[in-house]
Amino acid sequence: MFVPRPHLCTLLRREQRRLQLLCAPPGFGKTQLLRHYLEPATNVVWLTLGGQPQTLQTCSAKLAEALGLSLQSSPEALLAWIERAGTLHLVFDDVPASMPAELNLWFDRLLALANPRLQVLVTCRRRPDWNLARLVLMGQLLELDARQLALRREESDALVSLLAPDSDTIIRQQLWQATAGWCAGLRLLLPAFVTQTYRPEQPHAVLVQYLERELLARLTEDQQQVLFGLAHLSKASAELCEQLWEGQGGARVFTQLNDCQALLIPLEHQPQWSCLIPAVAQALQERLPAAPLNRLRLRACQALSALGHLDDAIEQALRAEQPEVAASYMEGLWLTWILREQHLGRLMTWRERMAPHLLESSPRLIYLSAKALLFSGRLDEAQACLQQLSRFLPLPNPRRNQRLLANWQALFGTLHALRGDSEQARLHCQAACRHLNREDWLSILLCHCMLARDAMHRGELTEAQALLEQSLELARRQGSREAEVLVNSDRARLMMLQGHAHQAQSLLHSELEHMAGTRTVACPLRGRLLLQQAELSVQQGRLGEAEQRVHEGLVQVGDCCAPFVLSAYLLLAQIAAHGQAFDQAQLHLDEAERRMHWARIDRACYQRPIAEHRQRVQRLEREASAQRPESRSSVPDYQDGLTPREVSVLKLLAEGMSVREVGSRLFISVNTVKTHAKNINVKLGACRRTQAINSAKAMGILA
Repeated sequence: MFVPRPHLCTLLRREQRRLQLLCAPPGFGKTQLLRHYLEPATNVVWLTLGGQPQTLQTCSAKLAEALGLSLQSSPEALLAWIERAGTLHLVFDDVPASMPAELNLWFDRLLALANPRLQVLVTCRRRPDWNLARLVLMGQLLELDARQLALRREESDALVSLLAPDSDTIIRQQLWQATAGWCAGLRLLLPAFVTQTYRPEQPHAVLVQYLERELLARLTEDQQQVLFGLAHLSKASAELCEQLWEGQGGARVFTQLNDCQALLIPLEHQPQWSCLIPAVAQALQERLPAAPLNRLRLRACQALSALGHLDDAIEQALRAEQPEVAASYMEGLWLTWILREQHLGRLMTWRERMAPHLLESSPRLIYLSAKALLFSGRLDEAQACLQQLSRFLPLPNPRRNQRLLANWQALFGTLHALRGDSEQARLHCQAACRHLNREDWLSILLCHCMLARDAMHRGELTEAQALLEQSLELARRQGSREAEVLVNSDRARLMMLQGHAHQAQSLLHSELEHMAGTRTVACPLRGRLLLQQAELSVQQGRLGEAEQRVHEGLVQVGDCCAPFVLSAYLLLAQIAAHGQAFDQAQLHLDEAERRMHWARIDRACYQRPIAEHRQRVQRLEREASAQRPESRSSVPDYQDGLTPREVSVLKLLAEGMSVREVGSRLFISVNTVKTHAKNINVKLGACRRTQAINSAKAMGILA
């Protein structure tokens, strides 16, 4: 099954070059793309080489047969015939990784023929050893690699919709993150995701078989060993590989793996660095035995630290069971690091794997832990962590002592704000700002943001705007994109309060566009922006769009950012209540409370907003009940014997939801939804879903 790639077909048609070269790993849809592109074309000659070794004679014989010429035609005669042929599209599908010199020379002569209507189209897994530089200079080469051929997010979702129409948003996001646009991986893993049998910690049998045949069989033993090691690294470069496998020529092997398209993908914004597609890495991890794996991790944490990649070094040190080494590396993390991607979740995971005394061994580690706990909503633990700073007081240097106290006040102000004590929060943040200096710019920024939120709560919008403008300038002068996103999130909130919904929407859209570079990486800040977009959509009555944004945001924020998770479920409850699905709204609030308990979140962070939303849902339900026509007031709500849950299921099915989406919305299994649907059909005397929906509408069960 092929998903149309109109942007690629348009590119191929627009750029009519002598050579159109599609060079990418197996499973990126190279062959299918060319077939789709050439469908309307005439005079197409297709030669499948299957990646198998070729000589000039064997290749010439295959081409002669495809052209309908004598099998005894010499290579020179073929070139002469092609030069006179006029319009001709020659396709060489799956060209082998290496070819003899005389065959490469023949291809160079083919590409240099005078026939202006000759086009050569090639798919391969390794860039051929032809005179491509000459074609580039002449403007006669169009080359597409894995970056261009990878599925876009919307194309990935479209393929999932074709293959598994009942798949929900979460499955689509998980597949996208696991496969990074790799078409073959998506198709191989989709059944396991749909049946919920995929386990990242276990190799997927079908995927392993595919990799054995399409990748490992083409690699040397040295290349395989390095590849198995790369499966345990979040990223790699030639320089890193040289240090890890210096006796085996690690840099050379890494370059070979990239050249032969071993499913390594370049990292956004990190030149020279690549990583294995996540699903491929997971499938290969068991190939490296325990002893060499542990040695690799110890070398990796040292090398990564030396290269400045501390978060990866920390992870390798912990996996090598060296928590003291991990703690020493954590000292070098910038405090803005916690705002990026899923770093908050990573830090909270590290905390679970390290002894408390290691995380309390310096003021810097205490600051880092306290910020993580505050952002995660674990306020009591954050307070206990902050109290550990007293062990370092007083410092012998008065200036450093004052800075330590000021940073403590900044964090303590944040703690009071999250507990709802705005007066104490304001006092601590204002006092902290008087003594913090440029080195503490992040603490200043957080204080300003807290003070701005307090001002918005009090209705002092002019004061809030001034504070946020100062914060924005500070973030920009420090060159921190993450801090700028954090401030702009609050600015969008202020615009909404000022009644400037269009400006808020434009700002949120702009920030999401800027963050599009890390498209396969989940990011809580992106999740926060998506949830704000959802809130705007609710205000404007676009409930379907709002619900989609909420689910996208939930995938981004993960489990550690409790305040964002809470906002998501409160929005889902609000959307359900607007649609008069009041029992469903209450279920969302129940789930919000469950998630807060599960994450050990302080009651102050969630109790009041959940209670307020429950009251709002109940009020809306009473108002809706009062507005029902009196003629129906004497008739039971479920006059046809449908239970309240069956009515909820029927309403969602009537909205066009799939069985899986209904289950996800109501927090019940797919089988339970199917059972409810079967009971509904029996009770309403229907054979199909559409009949049940029409009957329910006629009976007044559905509006």
